[in-house]
Amino acid sequence: MTRLFTLPFLLSTLLAQEPNETIKEGHSHNGHAFNEGPRQTGPLMGNTGDVHLPITTTWDQGQAYFNQGLGQLHGFWYYEAERSFRAILAHDPNCAMAYWGLSQANFENEKRAKEFAKKAAELIKKNPPEGHQKAYLEAEIAFHDEKKEKDTHKRRQNFLKAFENIVLDYPDDLEAKALLVCFRWQFSRKGISITSHVGMDAILEQIFAKKPNHPAHHYAIHLWDYRRHEQALDSAAKLGLTAPDIAHMWHMPGHIYSKSMRHHDAAWAQQASARIDHAHMQKWFLLPDQIHNYAHNNEWLSRTFLNLGKVRAAIDMAKSLLANPRHPKLNNPGKGSARYGRQALIDSLEKSELWQEALETAHSPWLEKLSKPQDDLSRLRLIAVAHFNLGQQVKLRKSIDLIDQHLKKAKADQKTAKEKAVKKATEEKKKEKEIKSAEKKARNQFQKQIKKFESTLTELRGYQAAMNGDFKTATEALEKRPSHLSPMLRQLAYGDHKKAAETAKKQIEKKNKEALPLAQAIHTLYHANKEDSAWKDGFEDLRSFSSEIEIDSPIFARLAPIAKELGYPDDWRLPHTPADDLLPRPSLDELGPLHWTPPAAPDFALPDQNQNSISLSDYRGKPLILVFYLGAGCLHCTEQLTAMADRYADFEKAQLPILAISTDDVSKLKDSQANYTKGKIPFPIVSDAPKEIFKKFTAHDDFEDQALHGTFILDDQGRILWSDISADPFMEIDFLIKESKRLLSLHK
Repeated sequence: MTRLFTLPFLLSTLLAQEPNETIKEGHSHNGHAFNEGPRQTGPLMGNTGDVHLPITTTWDQGQAYFNQGLGQLHGFWYYEAERSFRAILAHDPNCAMAYWGLSQANFENEKRAKEFAKKAAELIKKNPPEGHQKAYLEAEIAFHDEKKEKDTHKRRQNFLKAFENIVLDYPDDLEAKALLVCFRWQFSRKGISITSHVGMDAILEQIFAKKPNHPAHHYAIHLWDYRRHEQALDSAAKLGLTAPDIAHMWHMPGHIYSKSMRHHDAAWAQQASARIDHAHMQKWFLLPDQIHNYAHNNEWLSRTFLNLGKVRAAIDMAKSLLANPRHPKLNNPGKGSARYGRQALIDSLEKSELWQEALETAHSPWLEKLSKPQDDLSRLRLIAVAHFNLGQQVKLRKSIDLIDQHLKKAKADQKTAKEKAVKKATEEKKKEKEIKSAEKKARNQFQKQIKKFESTLTELRGYQAAMNGDFKTATEALEKRPSHLSPMLRQLAYGDHKKAAETAKKQIEKKNKEALPLAQAIHTLYHANKEDSAWKDGFEDLRSFSSEIEIDSPIFARLAPIAKELGYPDDWRLPHTPADDLLPRPSLDELGPLHWTPPAAPDFALPDQNQNSISLSDYRGKPLILVFYLGAGCLHCTEQLTAMADRYADFEKAQLPILAISTDDVSKLKDSQANYTKGKIPFPIVSDAPKEIFKKFTAHDDFEDQALHGTFILDDQGRILWSDISADPFMEIDFLIKESKRLLSLHK
């Protein structure tokens, strides 16, 4: 990587610290806000949008990097936008507009945005800007100034007015117009509704009149997505081509195509987004969930594959999300890829009626048992539903009993909590109203999970009644609680052919181009009321978008006799004909891999304290925990090495060797050993004093020319499965061991 470091930058940042503040190794000299985000320099990409906003900068490439960062902001590629704006500050630390960009790149992180706005305010006091730059900066600074205006709603309103003034005062500023529409849409999700979509669209049309391929097509899609989606079809066709390096710009057309029931085009857009993201992650050793909206895109892609009848592709995409590396700050069963992937996998197996596979998957690492029963309920329910569909009545009853036990435990815990709350409030001599309030608060802590258990049990007991031939009780139960089994199939199975035919016909008439429910409707109507020819129309409609259907999967396989009766060939699918409003697209395979793929770790050979060379290839054939630390003088590095040495027996049990790489030269490696007071550190330590390997692994701040803490999990092929590169060493040893075992099992 290119070294991006200047003496003026370090001098200015050092002076910015409090006089008595000790800066820890790995921490930025420019303040706490700089400890997060990208800390490596990047190139000028060239394909992030044709945008231009003139700024004042002393660096000859500053304007180009600012335009790049602005284009990345337009594409909500916040992480890379930060990289672009930081590059400017590394050469021109007095560029206030670079701080404006950093603040904007943290639109969803108020704490950091506020710090960057504060830096901009300090700079413009010393060197007041003029013209449009002054207007941009003053608007951003005021928006984050809680001292002048505490009411967040009013600050948002004032911010919008400030940008309206920029548009009025500088009518040729296309970026101000684009950003105004963006902010107007963003704040509509914060309580300031858009009063005229047509008015906002008129502003966008002014931009497109001068720059037809401006990335503001992104905002046209957001503007019309939930209002009148067809208004944005032109923008959907153009958006990806306006900034082809930005994955999100390929994702957004999927919104419009999905609502237009053009699922082939939606799948293409979402695949393009996934592939571009994955290629970028491989290049920069990024974790998937560091990318804005990444998990959302891939979960939606799984759903889109189901709409097309690509059952296996939908399951594989869900598993891909689950196989992604997790991180305590980014991705766990409650958020990010893990949450999206878990739900997508359960939905795919259930909607595709793959019951035996569902059972096997529910007892595999793909759907791990979660510690809290309320969180694990979707998995437990999937098991029960599979037992029902496989005719396993005894096992269904056991599943119901298990969930019922969880319900009883939740109710008992609720009762105890209420009693404790009342007792405490009474002892504190609270008023009757306060006692009741405390009791209600304790009750509500458990009420949501209790309702989830009760609702699920209602459904499962309905299935139990059906297995006993009590279709009346089953119907009553399942009408109270939406079930996995579509109403038409349930009505058909329970002998109510009239209702089944009515429900199926309504589904066919929707013409929503969703393969699975349409196939179910064709099957149902054919068997419930064959005389109604709507099932034939439904099959014709299904064939019109059938090119990707997996006809051997259960839902489509049972259509084979019907297809034969209609005179269709055994493979009744038809090729897809692309719409005529699409623009030329790149080849998907050229964009990157469809699923996240661990990148290969850079090879190295480094000396230990005895001048013995240790290389990465020495560990080929076995996994490895690789630790980059900042020398024996780094106290929190010593804490990490000590913690790992103390737990080395656990690493050995998990068959996880450790190798530590230090910034110390060979002669000082023994100091790290001396810091460990319990004997000898039980794993090798090698020297990388020039920091060349640190840089190759991106464990380096190029902007301030200092090494960073890094912890990596490598598999037996030398691929990077997981990483943490930070201002501080990674200290969650239990998580590290557990995640290593999980990833190694899934990536065999």
